[in-house]
Amino acid sequence: MTFLQQTAQRIFDTHGPSLRDVWVILPTRRAVSVFLDELAALSDRPFLAPHALAVDDFITQAAGVQLADSVSLLFELYEVFKEIDPLVEFEQFIGWASILLSDFDRIDQYLINPHELFSYLTAAKALERWKVNETSSAHTVVETPGTQRYFKLFENLHAAYHAFQKRLTDQGLAYRGMAYRLLAQDAETKIRDNYAYERIYFVGFNALSRAEEHIIRVLVEADKAELIWDADQYYVRDWGQEAGEFLRRYRDNGWLFSRQNRDDLEQLSDNLLGTEKNIRVVGVPNASMQAKVAGKLYSDWQTEQRRSGPTAEAGQSRRSSPPRTAIVLADETLLMPVLYALDENVTNLNVTMGLSLKSSLLFTLVDTLFEMQRTVHEFRTKDGRDLRIPKYHHRHVVKVLNHPFIKQYERIRELLWPGDILESGEVVPPEPLFQWIAKVIVKEQRVYLTERELCELGQNDPLVRVLFTRWPNEEPLKTIQALYDLIDLLRDVYRTSQDAVEIEYLYLFFTLLKQLEATLDRQAKSGDTSTPVTVRSFRQFLYELIRQTSIPFTSEGKSQLQIMGMLETRALDFDRVIILSVNEGVLPQSRKVNSLIPFDIASELSLPTYREQEAVMAYHFYRLLQRASDVVLLYTTSTDAYGNSKGEPSRFIRQIEHELVPRSNGLIRISHPTVRFGRSGTSQVADLADLSVPKTDSIRADLITLLTTKGLYPSYLNQFISCSMRFYFSRIVNIAEEEEIEEKMGAAEFGSWLHKVLERLDVEYYLKGNPVDESVVKTLLEEEFAVSMKGRVIESGMNLLLYDLARKLMLDFHRQQSELTGLHVIGTEQTLETFLTVPLHDGRSIRVRIAGKIDRIERLGDRIRIVDYKTGKVDLPDKAPKDLAEKLLKDGREDKMRQLWLYRYLALKNIRDYGGLPRDKAKRNIYEAANLPVDAGFYSFRDLKGGFKSNPVTFGNDDSPEQYIKDSEELLGELIRRILDKNEPFRKTDQIEICQYCDFKGICGR
Repeated sequence: MTFLQQTAQRIFDTHGPSLRDVWVILPTRRAVSVFLDELAALSDRPFLAPHALAVDDFITQAAGVQLADSVSLLFELYEVFKEIDPLVEFEQFIGWASILLSDFDRIDQYLINPHELFSYLTAAKALERWKVNETSSAHTVVETPGTQRYFKLFENLHAAYHAFQKRLTDQGLAYRGMAYRLLAQDAETKIRDNYAYERIYFVGFNALSRAEEHIIRVLVEADKAELIWDADQYYVRDWGQEAGEFLRRYRDNGWLFSRQNRDDLEQLSDNLLGTEKNIRVVGVPNASMQAKVAGKLYSDWQTEQRRSGPTAEAGQSRRSSPPRTAIVLADETLLMPVLYALDENVTNLNVTMGLSLKSSLLFTLVDTLFEMQRTVHEFRTKDGRDLRIPKYHHRHVVKVLNHPFIKQYERIRELLWPGDILESGEVVPPEPLFQWIAKVIVKEQRVYLTERELCELGQNDPLVRVLFTRWPNEEPLKTIQALYDLIDLLRDVYRTSQDAVEIEYLYLFFTLLKQLEATLDRQAKSGDTSTPVTVRSFRQFLYELIRQTSIPFTSEGKSQLQIMGMLETRALDFDRVIILSVNEGVLPQSRKVNSLIPFDIASELSLPTYREQEAVMAYHFYRLLQRASDVVLLYTTSTDAYGNSKGEPSRFIRQIEHELVPRSNGLIRISHPTVRFGRSGTSQVADLADLSVPKTDSIRADLITLLTTKGLYPSYLNQFISCSMRFYFSRIVNIAEEEEIEEKMGAAEFGSWLHKVLERLDVEYYLKGNPVDESVVKTLLEEEFAVSMKGRVIESGMNLLLYDLARKLMLDFHRQQSELTGLHVIGTEQTLETFLTVPLHDGRSIRVRIAGKIDRIERLGDRIRIVDYKTGKVDLPDKAPKDLAEKLLKDGREDKMRQLWLYRYLALKNIRDYGGLPRDKAKRNIYEAANLPVDAGFYSFRDLKGGFKSNPVTFGNDDSPEQYIKDSEELLGELIRRILDKNEPFRKTDQIEICQYCDFKGICGR
């Protein structure tokens, strides 16, 4: 029998069919519901039920007070502090007010003498305040305004406590701990001598507060109350077992047993060591997988139950079938994953916890909006005025635009960007408006955006105006109105989705807004302007309400499956138990002190600390195991996202393994099964180390198309030789890394910016013969930065340093160029191309386009120089290596030498075929360069003093243009045949250092 079945039987047998004068007080409302069900099952005839209440309801009712909501308590407490200290700042008050209310609650529940506590606390803070300046013989105390406010707070706590209680009492209100103290101080009149309370049973309690102990003691001594404990010999007898810490105290003061058998320990149950149990301990990689495992375990139990048929035999009681099952969530945020993990045919379940409003999609949207408003940046105007322009950060804007509700609104309203016609004549098709805005923000690298810019991008859509209108910090009522407008605009989204849970969330959120609006209205109508509620403090109020608000589930209490938090399991028993998040730091919780009362003072005055909290949680854990026959303990093996779990199993698991199991005489079996995810019978995934892609006929056809149309550029060739798999991903499959906004310039953007400046210098000045001075270089740098780095901040930080570096490099390069006599720029950003007929192994030939885009073509004296700018490091050998062909064809680290080799080849081939270098694509404008020697090389901005770093590639002693072209084309033909060779699949490189900056290393497992 379960504990509540035993209790119901005992009370029914003692008081007969009429229980109208009996009061039964239990830890939770869930326990009250189960108790009444068990009591009703004891009789076939109707009878008057006892007064069954959860302890909080009983205390509040008996004390005759009404509990105030948290927001009202915060305002009332602020009014109290404002009377004591008119200089108290509301924004700072909100930061610690909730903690202080919690401390007041504890103080009252444990009947602490407030004078003693606050005197002790004030003295302790005075000692902390007294700090001697070691360098001064006068022993002066140095204080800042911040430390003065800090210590002033503790000096005012005593007066604030009494004033706060008086203020609430005058209104007939109380907070929870205050109600406990009020009843404890007058327990004789309000309960003991009250004829309404004839017989009271306190059932299933463990760790009583001092107020509860006093109330119960008064009633027990008057012979009006009795305690019914749920205890086990295992943890009551063992002084080292923390689960029995409080019960051992009650045994010592004579409360644990009846008056006739106070020393009879044997009357306690021996379920933990005396009954068979199968305990499985399972570790999984992350929290969400626990839900999947729990769902699978329950499904297996259901299947097993259906196969075995009804377990109740003739003559057995109804309580032997079916097995009662509980899924207990030590981390209550796993509720939704667990519900989704259950089979669709699981309908007979009860959830004894609510869905927190913080778990809703609506909250994620509202939270993002608050965060966006909180982090608004202000910039001065470019014309030097002192006007500040607020701008939103791109991350928050994109996050809002990508929210599921916003996308649903976009689909319902059929909002489309109308498309465009490019200069090339290409028609860009329409696409969803908000997605287009997000793309534009990334494409144009807009780090910060104004309201006006966003409204223009959003075509003045009403939702865009609501989402991105600035909230005045001192006018929270405007924030509330903005949230009302948001709810109104999203109404169609809710109507279309028909999601009952989200609709309920919307109703709750609307109710909370109304509550806060009413509070702020009352304050405004009272003429009180001394409490400046800002958007920030309004957000704290709203989030406090949201934290306390959840959607209750309406379901059948007698369901076969119960899903609940650890505290909801009090006084309840189950045959099968699955507990999730049995990790140290979660069960029990980590030792966090969220109190203004220091640990040593709390210990001195017998206030509960983390030690008592751990003992309470240990009791709940072991009590849950007492009558269970099948137990599964799930824990995560990795640290969770919030740092709650460090991937370490709870100490409770270790206690079971090393203390409980060895003493059970073989009745308790413990195992550690492993979890394997995936369908049974499926083959293992191929080892990523052997990842390769064969060149099928289809792929070879794509390769030939690429080579004969777009052509073979040096970058393509370098990709293939360094890692053919990267070439496959980039050029055949066309996988590209998702574009992101970088707030500070990366190496690629820095190089691109300088390239644009150099190109404009060549096009607008050197090619036209216009003079160039330092002012021109500075102007072009600034103009190109404004275009390339739109939205970025250059007034401070890394971007400012990089801007200064770029200016220095460009001016140094300009001075170096000015010193070169006879330097003429022939072309810039010029694409040189040629065509090469390559015979293949199958007898066919293909005409391959070889091309390269040249940064600059210049003439110095009688030599043509093919120039490529490099902002990165350049390492080139002084002369051609002996194994030149091997380096060019196979060594992925020789990309720069390979690039210069092809540039010189393209230049020489064009000079041979056209008598010079083409200046346009049609090859009508030719710069005559016949018989002129050609060099290819780099200007390295990492080493400007090194000058022009030229191509080291030479084929033997004969470096004539014809021989260079011939030898180059032989190597190119060999490379092209390798690219098309079906016997050589695309493979990952063996040179791991090449993978360091590869976009595809995640796909390859590198």
